[in-house]
Amino acid sequence: MAIDKGIEEIDRLVSQTFMNNSGIVALIIASHEGKKIYTKFRETQRFNEHELSAITASLIFISRAMFRKTFGLEIAHTEVKGSKNIFFSVLTKKVTGSVIFDRKMVDLVGIAEQKQVINDLFMKISAIVETSVIKEDLFVMIKRAIPNALSIVIVNKEGLPIKVESTIEEPKISAFVFALNSLSKTLLKDDVEHTVISGEYGSYIIQQIDAERILGIAVPDSKDAKLNKYIAALQDIMKNIV
Repeated sequence: MAIDKGIEEIDRLVSQTFMNNSGIVALIIASHEGKKIYTKFRETQRFNEHELSAITASLIFISRAMFRKTFGLEIAHTEVKGSKNIFFSVLTKKVTGSVIFDRKMVDLVGIAEQKQVINDLFMKISAIVETSVIKEDLFVMIKRAIPNALSIVIVNKEGLPIKVESTIEEPKISAFVFALNSLSKTLLKDDVEHTVISGEYGSYIIQQIDAERILGIAVPDSKDAKLNKYIAALQDIMKNIV
């Protein structure tokens, strides 16, 4: 399925759901790595769609990690209830799907029914993404380009983990990547292309993915020639996903 056809099908499903459920304020579909795939908002609402995609991916990642360590199980969904809005998110095989409800509207019809509608919608969207060229797995792209990577970390611009593969605890390695990227920007007072920390047998590369996400990757090399190849490979990937 071509990307335009995939987005058209997603838009059709979401528009129908919006029409039938007036309590939905916003809907966000993102990859597991926090890249926006599709968003829809009521005309009265104003959100930064890319920031919201990265934040929801972080929330789901942290919730999932906590749940796994506490119960040894996968999460079914994440729900955050405020005085005005309710945030509801589902993790599927291919995407993170999130909805913001108007609490007053949802309380009138019942949240349980709304959850089921949204859960069914996201399962359909996940199937569309799986069979279309919309699908994007940044981790797979990086592993293919740098198969000997020792650690791969993606955090949002606030330093919260989105996806982590590391022997170091997720909060610690995420904080390291965020802090080093922030210090590099402060030091140069400019946009930073990348930061490289090298020792005798290895290096750590920190690269800005986009305005909302940061990548940290450990490689078992410190020679300039090899590091330049890694950096060039990462830059090619970034160009293709933005």
